[in-house]
This record gives sequence, structure tokens and C-alpha cells, in this order.
Amino acid sequence: MAVEIGPLHQQMVGFVGEWAGDEEIFPNPWGPGGPATGRWKMRLDSSGMNLIQDFSEERAGGYRFEAHGVLTVDPGAGEHVWFWFDSYGFPPLTPSRGRWAGPVLTLEKTTPRGIGRSVFTLNRDSFDHRIENKLAGSDEFTPVMAGSYRRVG
Repeated sequence: MAVEIGPLHQQMVGFVGEWAGDEEIFPNPWGPGGPATGRWKMRLDSSGMNLIQDFSEERAGGYRFEAHGVLTVDPGAGEHVWFWFDSYGFPPLTPSRGRWAGPVLTLEKTTPRGIGRSVFTLNRDSFDHRIENKLAGSDEFTPVMAGSYRRVG
């Protein structure tokens, strides 16, 4: 029996399009902090069940970060799951999981390095994205990145 497109799939549609914005990277174990520019291209696959994301980030000095994401739905759990592949090279051993609360989608995953949290706040023609980590052995989440993006296509 095939899964049918439902309300959780429809929540992803607001992300479809091209987005650009400014980011603040906070010093973290993977690199120094500073300003950056981010671009997202997001589309639904042909089934309409998976949001395909291509992300690129540029910083001063020619530093570039690339990533690809797939956001989908786990209908049994009633939540979104997010697989993320990036140029840091850590494979997604498990996806991030989460739910919407109004316009806010919060996704978390646990890895050997700790807990990662991504928070998306979606508006009609803009969204904010915040990343926080609670590293193994730490008691609190610390910011990694905060970005604000506007629709450009």
C-alpha cells in the first residue's frame, strides 16, 4: 500500500523555490565565525513526497560550504525526517526528526558528536534558519549559525 500525500507533505511546499540571504556563523568546532551568504534551491521530487534541497554558502577568503538535503515524512511517526549530506563529510547515520509548531519546524538528531538542532521559521517570502549543537559532554545548546533568507525565484 503506497503512502498518500497528506498534510505533512503539504507543509513542505512553502519551501519550494530559490532563496538567498545573509548568515552569521558562530565559532564552533568545525571552523571560525563570521558573516556568510547562503543560497538554497528547493523543489519537490516527481512524487511530491520529498523536498530536495541544494545549499551553498560563501564566506570571505573564498571559503565555500556545499550541502544537499532531503526532507520527507515518516507517516507512522507523524513527523518530518531530514537527511543532510554536506562538505564537512559526516554521513547522516540517522536523519534529523521533528515537527511543526505553527510556522516553526524544529528538527533534531543525535550523533556520536552530540545533538544537532535545526530550526526553520517559514514565512510567505522569507525564512529564518538557526542551527545549534549540544556537543557530547555539554549541558547546553550553543549557536552554530543563524541565517535569514528571502525568496529570489
